[in-house]
Amino acid sequence: MNKIKILFLLSNLESGGVSKSAVTLLNNLDYEKYDVDLLLISNNGILKNDLNKSLNIIIFSELDAIFHLNIKSLSKLLFIAPFRLFLRLFQILISLFDKGYGGILLSKLIPKMNKKYDVAIDYQGQHLLYYLIDSVDAIKKITFFHSDYEKWDYYYSADKKYYPKADHIFTVSPHCVQSLKKRFPSESNKIKLMENIVSIDEIRLKSKLEVKDPLDANVFSILTIGHVCKAKGTDFAIDAMSILKLKNIKFKWYFIGAIDNPEHYSQKVKGNDLINEITFMGLKSNPYPYLNQTDMFVLPSQFEGKSIALDEAKIVCKPIVVTNFSTVNDQFTNRVNASICEMNAKDLADKIEELMINEKLRGKYISALESELSDNRSEIKKLEAIFNSVK
Repeated sequence: MNKIKILFLLSNLESGGVSKSAVTLLNNLDYEKYDVDLLLISNNGILKNDLNKSLNIIIFSELDAIFHLNIKSLSKLLFIAPFRLFLRLFQILISLFDKGYGGILLSKLIPKMNKKYDVAIDYQGQHLLYYLIDSVDAIKKITFFHSDYEKWDYYYSADKKYYPKADHIFTVSPHCVQSLKKRFPSESNKIKLMENIVSIDEIRLKSKLEVKDPLDANVFSILTIGHVCKAKGTDFAIDAMSILKLKNIKFKWYFIGAIDNPEHYSQKVKGNDLINEITFMGLKSNPYPYLNQTDMFVLPSQFEGKSIALDEAKIVCKPIVVTNFSTVNDQFTNRVNASICEMNAKDLADKIEELMINEKLRGKYISALESELSDNRSEIKKLEAIFNSVK
């Protein structure tokens, strides 16, 4: 039997939510039925070793240098690809005025695929969507959008031209579905829900592993997983810590994730006298032991589609404090399975303090999360139905 040929498009395999979701999805495909290629813009990433070995990874060697410009890559590109370097610099300039058209130009820097596919899937959006439509030969073309479009519409000028050319548009939560339909009413029939696939067994198994740098068990611990940056709420989270410390509340707050501006956060921590209360742990290929060890999980993000980190915290059944971003009610009900706070330092500090001192409330959340646990790997059937329709 001939296998169905599938192409996935993804930027990288770093520890972000989109990459984690993609890896779980790819690992749950049936490689007896599907011949799967994964085109990566960057060959780097701590999740690469987690991929199914049956997957064929495609790398265009010069792309990493083109997409991630620095002094070393600039000098390299001047000799091996001067025109591509010029186009990349022009694209950066255009993006300052219109991210959508900048994204289209960026897609032109990716070499065309010669292979024909039954199904091709852009799992990232933006320039990979435009590349999918313009440069990939496939019977069916699928794109994913992983956020609330009403809050993240930077590429609208290009998306409104390219979404009509896609066969299917998936997004990750009911709110995100409605948001996309509102902005693209003519494509409503194409827009569907497919939740991020999470493996309960895998996360719980990995959470039991030992680590060399465990959390301090002698003080109340708080954990945040995600990019350390303003958009993810790190700045006002640090301000909330300052409020807690002024009340003589003892805690340690750990952050797992890449740091957007290390110098800025180093100075902010020192300026708030929080050196002993906060630890930036960097990227972790397996963050789950720390999630298992922590007393509380906090996500102070300003916007999310459907947070993978929150899904993981729910699986490990940790008491959660989360901000009231637009899609939060797709995952939580306030004071039923989490404390939902306003996006400011005072309310975040108040909700954390309440949950720290109220053991009964923490127990209520844990019990609620345990009762809600369900395996959603059946979500993959939504894609498999499309795969099987081309044969």
